[in-house]
Amino acid sequence: MSPRVKLKWIAVMAPVFMALFVVQLTLYIVNAAAGNEAQCMLVTYIEGGLILGYTLARAIWRIAAQVYLSKKWLKHFRSIQDTKLSKRLAYKYRSLGTEIVVVRDESFVALAIGMRRPAIVVSTAVLHMFDDKEVNAIILHEWHHCLNRDNAKLFLIKLQAEAFGYLPIMRAIFRYCQTWTELAADRFAMRRMGTALPLASVLLKLSKLSRGRLHSAALHFTTATMDYRIAQVLEPDKPIKVKVAWRRPLMISVMLLLLLLLSGDS
Repeated sequence: MSPRVKLKWIAVMAPVFMALFVVQLTLYIVNAAAGNEAQCMLVTYIEGGLILGYTLARAIWRIAAQVYLSKKWLKHFRSIQDTKLSKRLAYKYRSLGTEIVVVRDESFVALAIGMRRPAIVVSTAVLHMFDDKEVNAIILHEWHHCLNRDNAKLFLIKLQAEAFGYLPIMRAIFRYCQTWTELAADRFAMRRMGTALPLASVLLKLSKLSRGRLHSAALHFTTATMDYRIAQVLEPDKPIKVKVAWRRPLMISVMLLLLLLLSGDS
């Protein structure tokens, strides 16, 4: 099964898994409430209320934080936008049909921002640090994120991972999806350019940069996925195997579901 198909399956199955968990939790409360012991009912309501309350609180917090941070960064980038360079890149990449914002910053900034109408943000440092082909590779990488609506997809998975933090499997799923999202964007850039050399040069240069020269909003470009990305550009024809610790998180999550199932039936 290809990584693209796997990601689609995960995108479909994750909400289904969460829905089943909520249904099971509801059945657990209903079945326990059907008992005759008032004390048992009280304990059940408290347990269910705590779990549901925690889930809703985490979900609301993540949504509020995402809205706040998106507005904050967008406002910040607009305030330091280099209009002249933005127009120059917008004309050069007009065929992409995506807004490109160049910001005045000495740190490395290259990201796709926004969910409904994503835009590409790059810093003047990027234009100075890399040649035209390397900049083109960076732009194409971020353009793939825009085309594929990766920000929205990863946010939904992150939202589930945050809300259902007591199910470790969700964090493993998020890390897996995050890694393959970056690898897919890299492969798209290589395919469009017909060569992996410019992107390989970018990644190797970034791996040597001090963390102080990386903008906090663009650290995703050099996260733990870097090793996989470098391996892919060095050997484009070799399949990449993303290692994720599935077994332990999955066992814990399944055990919790079984515990609710058995408790609800008792």
